[in-house]
Amino acid sequence: MIPFNFDYYKPESAEEAADFYRQLAEAGKEPLYYGGGTEIVTFCRQQVIKPGALIELKEIPETTIYETDGDRLNLGSSVTLSALSDRDEYPLLARVARRIADRTVRNRLTLGGNICGRLPYREVILPLLLAEAEVNLTGPDGSRSVSLAELFDKRLRLKEGEILVSLNVEQDALKQEGWQKRREYHGPVGYPLTHLVCVSKEEKLTLAVSGLCAFPFRSEKLEQLINDKELSPQEKVKQSPDILPGPVRSDEMASKEYREAMWLKDLLQMLGEMEGR
Repeated sequence: MIPFNFDYYKPESAEEAADFYRQLAEAGKEPLYYGGGTEIVTFCRQQVIKPGALIELKEIPETTIYETDGDRLNLGSSVTLSALSDRDEYPLLARVARRIADRTVRNRLTLGGNICGRLPYREVILPLLLAEAEVNLTGPDGSRSVSLAELFDKRLRLKEGEILVSLNVEQDALKQEGWQKRREYHGPVGYPLTHLVCVSKEEKLTLAVSGLCAFPFRSEKLEQLINDKELSPQEKVKQSPDILPGPVRSDEMASKEYREAMWLKDLLQMLGEMEGR
């Protein structure tokens, strides 16, 4: 239960939702878009946020699609993580989603909510960064499509009032050979200490990481290092902490030293197994 009053809107299209947002923002209501609602409800209860209006997105048809269209897979932002984990069109995304929380929570968590959330993990974005997915957006200024890599820098850089409607993944990316390792704090459904996802594409390794820093990332410098054929796997691992895009996290779950040690161990294992293939 949210301990304060707010207005609630249930639009029938992304355009209507964006129009609601514009009107409410102009009226000083500080609106928020609402998908699964797990983070919003928690933060409202903790008085971290206090929106004057919530705009629900999960009943908008274009946010609920999960379908193959020609040579690409279309994923609506309101698709739940349970639905992602149960389908086999994109096996790597299903494996990642399956490790987030438990089944009951995944029934509420949405693809868009995980990507756009405030928590530092946002793990479902990892395979999508490697797949070079395209995102479809709608806002007060209209609709646009842009690559996820172009829009994501520590977080999704949306314009004010913009909605993540859906994502497109090309068919070739769905079949890329993948490797994944997640280390948890408390059991298999806790927050990750580190989560490393890697795919091999055109004889080169690409990787995306969550939990290690204060944000998920894919790093060009890190990929250049792990694909340097002049270096041994051990030397690549040794150099990797110096080129991370941010400091290694230290929190109540693990110290910086422990988290970094897990990262180095997993990176070495990944290099051994992926290069061996």
